[in-house]
Amino acid sequence: MAHFCTKCGTAYVPGARFCDECGKALAAATAPATAPVRPVGAGVQRRHLILAGGALAVVIVAGGALAWLLAPEAASASSFSRAINAHLATDETARDKLLCLTNLPYQKEEIRVASYDSSTRQWLDILVRGGLYAAPVEQGSGGWLAQSQFVYALAAPGKAALRGDKLCVAKGVKVAKVSGYDQVRDLGTQQVAMAKATLALTDEAAWFAKSADRALILQRLPDGDLEVRLPLSLVDKQWQVIDEAQMSQAAMTGVIGKAPAVQGAGMLDKLKSVFRFGGHPAVGKWQAAMGNVLEFTSDSVINNGTSTKATFTTKGNTVTIAPEGAGDAAMDIIVSDDGSTAQISMGGMRVTTLRRMRD
Repeated sequence: MAHFCTKCGTAYVPGARFCDECGKALAAATAPATAPVRPVGAGVQRRHLILAGGALAVVIVAGGALAWLLAPEAASASSFSRAINAHLATDETARDKLLCLTNLPYQKEEIRVASYDSSTRQWLDILVRGGLYAAPVEQGSGGWLAQSQFVYALAAPGKAALRGDKLCVAKGVKVAKVSGYDQVRDLGTQQVAMAKATLALTDEAAWFAKSADRALILQRLPDGDLEVRLPLSLVDKQWQVIDEAQMSQAAMTGVIGKAPAVQGAGMLDKLKSVFRFGGHPAVGKWQAAMGNVLEFTSDSVINNGTSTKATFTTKGNTVTIAPEGAGDAAMDIIVSDDGSTAQISMGGMRVTTLRRMRD
């Protein structure tokens, strides 16, 4: 097909860019673009691959989530803290044991103290400063042996602080620091641990929070240092606080809560010796026959407020104590199976009997 210049009418060869006669620019004919050939069904196949890949991803994610849900809870600071906090939140008796004072009959409207009982009077004077009791009134007792008494009347803030016959400093407590999660033991098929937790008070009573004698009041609590040791076990794949009877049961049967176990003499002491926190069976406060109080920690002996570093060696229920700087003057403490009494001996000779001071 011939092509002609639109300006001068001269014919030109197809594909030429300019007219040979007049030099006019010519419009080159362009061939229509050819669409690429697309295989039949390619889009459908691609969609199927996308759907299949998505389904596989869902299966993998769901499988991972299921495995995570079914896995036992790991022993960690967070899991032990959660277990102890849950225990203290639900067990009112255990919580009150930490938060409440039981050393006097606080439920009474009046407490009468003999004039010579300076220790009790000093303590009640602290509560007077806290507003829980009115200032004491001195009265004579009369009779053949006349002596004066001091009467302390319970004030309204004191009544508000009572829970039953106990005087409480706070409503709650929580874990501030915990250890023992790295010392899990297998008793049969059961995993157990002995946790040591340092606690912090929550929702403190107003009188206690503002008291200038706060430190002295804390010392009167059953666990004045707010440190507790609690047995834990992995139950239904979660760590839970258990009681010592359950721990004994785990040792006998290998399972918590499946079958009753007979607790033999000294069983709990043997179980506790499995866990090492630098402690020993004599840790705690003891009262001697003469009335003086001795306290043993994991590394010290405290006598009348004087602390002496010591080395403790445990064999069964016998704890050998070697105070620093005492040469060969070591002594043995033989703790009873139930842990309530102990005998002190030196060189095989019994020195005195101790009775554990409890709440």
